[in-house]
Amino acid sequence: MTKISIMACLLAVVLTASAPAAAKLFELPPDNPAATVDLPSGWKPSETEHGVEATSADSETYVAFETATAKAMNQLIDEDLAFLAKSGVIIDRSTQQTQDTTMNEVPVSFMHWKGRDKDGPTAVTLGIFGLSDNLILLMTAWSSPAGDKTNGPALDKVLASVKRR
Repeated sequence: MTKISIMACLLAVVLTASAPAAAKLFELPPDNPAATVDLPSGWKPSETEHGVEATSADSETYVAFETATAKAMNQLIDEDLAFLAKSGVIIDRSTQQTQDTTMNEVPVSFMHWKGRDKDGPTAVTLGIFGLSDNLILLMTAWSSPAGDKTNGPALDKVLASVKRR
């Protein structure tokens, strides 16, 4: 192989490795869609009983989306926090920060905490998307500091992909 051929092959490998993974569109809830979200295919997303979840390829970031009625929202949040505790995530409630915003014309309230799991420090975020007067989409994200840095841009794209149907 010539030097040019080797360099061209190396460039192709670098460009392929750094290319964003294709996204897979999910409709939530599946039986009567009120929202859509794109999750990176490389995160191996899978449907759950009430939504969809995915873990980054490096296993440093987890994200899930579930729908619930506004009436059942507090119960769903309690279930999510119990899931995190069962998974070994200890949230430091004193670090809670909140942020209200709008994304794709959908009102969103975020709650952010610092915490710890068996591997060390973590960042936890719950996002409540107001799809209608009676339906919410709850996003749960949990990441290590390294995962937050590495997967943050992909997670931002996931959040920006949430759309009301």
